[in-house]
Amino acid sequence: METAAPLPPPRVFVGFSTPRRWNPLSALIRKLTGSQFSHAWLLVEDPLFQLRLVLEAHTTGFRLISLARFVKDNQVLELVVPAHALDEGLPQTGEWLGDDYDVRGLFSIFLATLCQLVTHKKINGRRRASKGLFCSEAVVRSMKAANYPGARRLGNETTSPSALFDFFKADPGSKILTREELKLWTDLKKTGLERARSPRVE
Repeated sequence: METAAPLPPPRVFVGFSTPRRWNPLSALIRKLTGSQFSHAWLLVEDPLFQLRLVLEAHTTGFRLISLARFVKDNQVLELVVPAHALDEGLPQTGEWLGDDYDVRGLFSIFLATLCQLVTHKKINGRRRASKGLFCSEAVVRSMKAANYPGARRLGNETTSPSALFDFFKADPGSKILTREELKLWTDLKKTGLERARSPRVE
């Protein structure tokens, strides 16, 4: 009996987005951080399911959904291929599924952002004490679980989606993907949201 060849590890990207419909929380995050996006998440290309899956901290809890379903309510603005693989952090990240949304952590990020605007000094995050998660916190903790170089400098509860994107922009070897490179139109077609081709990821 032949042994099946092992599946390749899943590819993990970091995504940045904003809701398709106006959302007061998203608007506040974008206003405070001066960014076009308010949400960060992990995009997993899983060879077993043969699907693109989104791991995200949602107001209903930390969840795993298909990208085709995710883009119904979210406009993808940036996608990053990290310079170092994140798949080693997925087993620990999977243990957070079902955890509550971290409202306290989100409040911490507001305070850190305001302090940084006033003092022009970066505020380091404290250790996570609760089980809750908010969006960029989940990504930062996943990076730390994967021993991503430089991730220890990021505060779990004080790193905004904008600050996380700036980290990757400055990270040698990380690449920001275009819509054509990731071929998101295949997922958008499933939702009827596909539009004319644009250099921006939708």
